[in-house]
Amino acid sequence: MVLIGINLAFFVVTAVQARSVMELRPSSLYVHGGLIPAEVASGEYWRLITAGFLHEHLIHLATNMISLFILGMPLERILGRGRFVTIYLMSLLGSSVSVMLFSPEFIITIGASGAIYGLMGALVVTFRKLGFDLRQLLVVVALNVYITFSVAGISWQGHLGGFVVGAIIGAAMVYPPQRVRREWLFGSVIGVSIVLVALLIIRDAQIGEWYCTYDAFGGGGCVPAH
Repeated sequence: MVLIGINLAFFVVTAVQARSVMELRPSSLYVHGGLIPAEVASGEYWRLITAGFLHEHLIHLATNMISLFILGMPLERILGRGRFVTIYLMSLLGSSVSVMLFSPEFIITIGASGAIYGLMGALVVTFRKLGFDLRQLLVVVALNVYITFSVAGISWQGHLGGFVVGAIIGAAMVYPPQRVRREWLFGSVIGVSIVLVALLIIRDAQIGEWYCTYDAFGGGGCVPAH
């Protein structure tokens, strides 16, 4: 519920700035918080996190928050609040790094769906470990994957990165023996973080530094900084 509240707060700010709930590109928070790989490579690393709390419009927000509620409630009850937040934030970071690796350098990506896909990945491994019936969950996953690749404008890159990281961190929480589970969790978080940072550094070097400008409607352009 706190994460839903944070997403709602970000939306209210962007809506007030843009004076609209359906066209948010004029918002300065939208422009300077969305994930644009060229801007991240130029030093604006906060975009890796802020982009996961921004949304395109009211319908985008509503669908993601409903998904967060439906998937998040059972996972939080099983794993506990701290571990749930760990999965969410690590999945968000994994989603952003995947966008950096596989998306065009100057396209903006926003939304909580990458982190939400991480929750799906964690739910799959958790349900499997606990012996729960996976059929309904797998149908949900399959439907979301189909929508991801069939609807234009959806970031499969972010969804892929979030799902993989969420599954890895989730598995480290439930599969090791209870006596060493905390060590496995810490090790997986540290290990995944190191890999993500290394990939980010490599991708930053490939993209290089850019200078970007934006107009009042979120448009603009980028030129090499040197």
